[in-house]
Amino acid sequence: MEIKRLTDNHTPKPFDCGDTDLNDFWLNDASNYQKQLLANTYFVEDNDRTILFFSLLHDKVSILDTVSKNWWRKNIRDTLPEGKRFSSYPAVKIGRLGTDISVQGKGLGSYIIDFIKDLYLSDKNLAGCRYITLDAYKQSIKFYQKNGFQFLTSADENEDTRLMYFDLANV
Repeated sequence: MEIKRLTDNHTPKPFDCGDTDLNDFWLNDASNYQKQLLANTYFVEDNDRTILFFSLLHDKVSILDTVSKNWWRKNIRDTLPEGKRFSSYPAVKIGRLGTDISVQGKGLGSYIIDFIKDLYLSDKNLAGCRYITLDAYKQSIKFYQKNGFQFLTSADENEDTRLMYFDLANV
């Protein structure tokens, strides 16, 4: 499977993951986000379709995103080496991740999550990055939990998406 980075002259092939928002992002918005330096999008295609895509952007895990200072100390700050303490730590955000209906349930989403983890643990990682974050749609929460993600806060329990994180030090 060849993962390619979106370029200005690429015309997306048909794609349907069953979610209108994700479909629309790939087909209409991904190139604009890339041109504006907001997110880089990567994809896999076969001869006829886009099989999957995902976008990455910089983020942070912040004390302001958590339920309490006690939660922050226990789950974030105290897991880090002694030294200077920060109110936020570097992260990469999976802005969007979609797999075409024709390949859903075949492990490609988990493959991409592992690919992103490996990317940020390899020597290709040009800057410090301790966490992976994402805003999980409710229907995707179990998938992300299966891939090691945890909730960053309980404040968004009644929202359409939940803020989740993965600590790369746990790989």
